Amino acid sequence: MSEATTDFQLDQAIGMQVNRAAFLMTEEISRRFVNKGYALSAQDFGILFRLSRQGAMSQVDIAAVMMRDKTTITRRIDGLVKKGLVVRTLNANDRRSYAVGLTKEGEQALAILIPQVSDFQQELLQDVDEEEQQITLKTLQHISEQLIAYKTAGEPQ
Repeated sequence: MSEATTDFQLDQAIGMQVNRAAFLMTEEISRRFVNKGYALSAQDFGILFRLSRQGAMSQVDIAAVMMRDKTTITRRIDGLVKKGLVVRTLNANDRRSYAVGLTKEGEQALAILIPQVSDFQQELLQDVDEEEQQITLKTLQHISEQLIAYKTAGEPQ
């Protein structure tokens, strides 16, 4: 066994810590959404937020921007349609696809949920100075860009 293998500590791996933090954050924000009367996941919020910023989008575009598979996005959108937060309309340019857009209820939900997410983030970061926050964001963005490069070009040998 190599020295790198024997010295490896899973709890010190960035991926492990990012995954753990993401899991705990999404669990907590979903709990807070429920407390405000919205049984939504962080993914649901992400879809609603993107639609509010970018306007109506196809499910394929939503899947791409959310970095999720089409099946997962379809299921999430089905739930949002049932809750009256989004609507599907036939795409005028391509009658084989639908555009997904916010309803008035979706806009009203976001008016409540966006401050919840913003306050939650501020609460979590209140003891982390601005420089550390910026370094963390820059590091995570670098890792994401590297992983996207691997995905498009194939993993390095």
